[in-house]
Amino acid sequence: MVDDLHRLAEGYMNRFLEGCESFQMTTRLLEECGEVAAEVSHWQGSRSKREKHGEPSKEKLAAEIKQSLAALMQIVCYYGIEGELEKSIEESLAGMRAEGLID
Repeated sequence: MVDDLHRLAEGYMNRFLEGCESFQMTTRLLEECGEVAAEVSHWQGSRSKREKHGEPSKEKLAAEIKQSLAALMQIVCYYGIEGELEKSIEESLAGMRAEGLID
């Protein structure tokens, strides 16, 4: 999945060349995270909220999460920290295995 996110981030960076500075990427990430929060609110919302906006959609929530992950990956690519991210993930997984939290 990380490789696919990397390709997605590259595609977005190529599409939006003018927004490829760290500040713009960070504001895009915040915007996307806000959209995830809105979708989660829709899922957790009251009956009246669902009547107003319809039933929540797994596909829409997944799409918003994908856009947030892609925005994060753009920042990873911008700073060239792919290896450090991979190492950090591996270290966390090793620690969780050592604690017996995962196989």
